[in-house]
Amino acid sequence: MPQCPHCQTPYEQGQRYCSNCGSFLLHPEEGDTFCPQCGVRVSPRQEFCHECDAPLKGPAAEAPPAPAPEAPAAAPGRPPTAAPGKMPPWVVGLLAGAGVLIVILLILLFTRGATPPEPKAEAPAPAVTPAPPAPPAAPPAAAAPADLKEQLGQVLSTLREAQMNKDIVKFMSVYSLTFPDLEQKRADTLKAWENFDFTNLVFTVDKIQPVDPDNAIAWVTWYIDTRNRGTQELASSSQTYQVRFVKEMGQWRIRSLQEGE
Repeated sequence: MPQCPHCQTPYEQGQRYCSNCGSFLLHPEEGDTFCPQCGVRVSPRQEFCHECDAPLKGPAAEAPPAPAPEAPAAAPGRPPTAAPGKMPPWVVGLLAGAGVLIVILLILLFTRGATPPEPKAEAPAPAVTPAPPAPPAAPPAAAAPADLKEQLGQVLSTLREAQMNKDIVKFMSVYSLTFPDLEQKRADTLKAWENFDFTNLVFTVDKIQPVDPDNAIAWVTWYIDTRNRGTQELASSSQTYQVRFVKEMGQWRIRSLQEGE
């Protein structure tokens, strides 16, 4: 059987994540991406490490500027040639001296016997009308608080742990008391646990939309690896939900789920 590259635990062919340390096992289809905090291999689509909950995405490093091309060196042993149409320096100097002499003669000619011009009254400078002040810039749209993403991620991590350990008390604690068909949700979950074992369960949060201080919406995708308890057959699947969270008694809980594409 193949072994996990992180902890050497054997796993079934086709399994996505290691059941012992949670390392991402598919390679090279999903690429080599590792958690910067604990070193576990993760999926490029994850935003949190499911082993240590470290954030996995950050700003990309800027590319260094390209070096400027160097000017070609002149061939050795060959004197520099003047650009086409450029006059020799001695010709330029001769013409400049002649121009200065002509200017001096013109100044002497016009200044003899000329009467100084009467001073003219300067026209008053036109009044400058100040430009109207620019309208104030519209305030930027409010972004989701940095800690909101972490708080919702903790709720989903608790749900993952409850599913992996089949802890129905912890599982139900993440759902709001106003969740639709709460008792039916509990019964369906227990029935599913009788037939399947979770070999791994990973989630990603694509975006978070705060509604008000006590309500938020997030788009969550679950990647699920299961084993049929009767046939021992392995299966992998994924499902995306639009999840509405509500804060009850200071704690975020799942208020409703809407299955996405």
